[in-house]
Amino acid sequence: MAQTAALLWRQVRPLQTGRLAAAATTPLRLRSGHRRGMTTAAETTKDEERFHWKDLPWQAISIGVGIGTLLYKTRKSEELELRRNNLAYVNSQLSQLYGPLYGNRLANHRSYKEALQGHDNLVKFLREAERKWRDPETTDEGVRLLTRWRKFLFYVMHPLDLKAEEIIRHNAHLFEHGVEEAVLFRKFVFHVNYQKMIVANWQEKGDVLGSKEVFEERDFSRENNAGKSDEETSEMLIQVVKHVTETYRKVADIEDHCMKKLSF
Repeated sequence: MAQTAALLWRQVRPLQTGRLAAAATTPLRLRSGHRRGMTTAAETTKDEERFHWKDLPWQAISIGVGIGTLLYKTRKSEELELRRNNLAYVNSQLSQLYGPLYGNRLANHRSYKEALQGHDNLVKFLREAERKWRDPETTDEGVRLLTRWRKFLFYVMHPLDLKAEEIIRHNAHLFEHGVEEAVLFRKFVFHVNYQKMIVANWQEKGDVLGSKEVFEERDFSRENNAGKSDEETSEMLIQVVKHVTETYRKVADIEDHCMKKLSF
């Protein structure tokens, strides 16, 4: 019995010794691993200080490039749309306001010069017509001159003035010079309205086609043939032609500039 117990002890003892040795070494391994963990964290901090954009994942770089490209294209698209809108507005100014008005005033001015037959202005033309009308030998010539003027005004210039008034009224939102321009055109429209009264009076009395048998001195006044004869009105009519011509050319230059910017 004693021999059997001694034999069993010899077999078990090595196993117990191995387990104790393993238990004794385990805390040391854990502490050693903890120290290695602290060292790794320190090394990682040093690596973060040496960060470079190349260290970013390619997906992040692709997203950044995509956003930048989108912002650039959006800005360019907005700039292009703005240029197109500017060009469309200038085109409207030319096609609806200054282009038609420029041609209208040019035609009116040429008709006016043709009607005066070389006289400097309407006042001088009417004085010449009145002088001949008063002379018994040239009365018919005086009547002819007066009738000639009234036909030009009634059939040519007054319709052009009415069209100019319509163009101005319907396109006031396209004025290039704002209030200053509006004041000038307001005076012109007032002049055209005064002219309407004169023409209506001719029609009522049958004075347009020279069918009036007896003329009077007042028939040769400017007020009864084209409106007020004051210097302000005469200057206004000259200024309208000058203003429309200059503004038409200015807006045409702006249109050309806008088209060039769109081509780039």
